[in-house]
Amino acid sequence: MREKVILAREDVNARLEILKSFEPLIKKCIKYYVHDREYYSDAMQEGYYIILKCIYNYDFDKEYPFEGYVKSSLIFGIRNFAKKIKYNVSLDEQMSDEGGCLYDFLESDINVEEEYGHKDDIRRLKDAMDKLSDKQRKVIEEVYFKNKSMVEICKSRRCHYMAVTKMKDRALKKLREEMG
Repeated sequence: MREKVILAREDVNARLEILKSFEPLIKKCIKYYVHDREYYSDAMQEGYYIILKCIYNYDFDKEYPFEGYVKSSLIFGIRNFAKKIKYNVSLDEQMSDEGGCLYDFLESDINVEEEYGHKDDIRRLKDAMDKLSDKQRKVIEEVYFKNKSMVEICKSRRCHYMAVTKMKDRALKKLREEMG
């Protein structure tokens, strides 16, 4: 088997041959651990993936035979796969004979249309801010985004209070015009 594994690392046909030889073991593990047949093909793919990992990760210096390494890897891998899918619940899954799904029972404070409109407003504000001069944009950012007072802005810029106030007013007027 050692030669097959070495060859399988380089040759696709050798890999396929090894995969085929362990297919019954994959099916047995699936039968034992995966109880929902809806996941059968996913579990098969997971088994193939585990064997391919074994081909590349097998250490020839160990005394443990390749077949044993694959078997234990498959058992633990398929069991972990089954644990993951055990907790999968679809929100669209029908809850009763009268209809209705889990999604219908969930409450939410989020209004999708409102959220989309909010994102659109933010994009429009960003576009409008890009049309301001650098000085105007910095004043708006400092006042509204960094919560600085007008006095702090005047001190940091070493300018008169009225100059900053007028700049802020012109910037707000321009923003209102741009945003409609």
